[in-house]
Amino acid sequence: MGETRGQHMGESTNRDAGSLLDELLASLLDDFEHWFQRGEELLQACPEEVMPSEERQLMEGRLQDGKKAIAATRSLMAASTQPMAVSMEVMNPWHGLVTEVWALAAKLGSTRSPQAPS
Repeated sequence: MGETRGQHMGESTNRDAGSLLDELLASLLDDFEHWFQRGEELLQACPEEVMPSEERQLMEGRLQDGKKAIAATRSLMAASTQPMAVSMEVMNPWHGLVTEVWALAAKLGSTRSPQAPS
């Protein structure tokens, strides 16, 4: 009886850990998706003097690729019957792209003229 109870508790703990892993990964993917979308919005408003059009096109391509990778990861998660993780090797380019978005936002913020208080 003790073994059955112990196995049951172990299965429950594994399920809880798996649910937590899924929730964390989903939240992380949401964050990446948000910043990739924000990057696209920033590029649309980006003047030539902040980033030349060639660079904007390259970054836009990387952002679109990142969004496709996120969508593919979500599809794999939905199709999997087991909790899954994403390796840092896969996520490193996504982190780099988010950093580029932040840098672009900072450049755009520093080039805007101060507005008078309303």
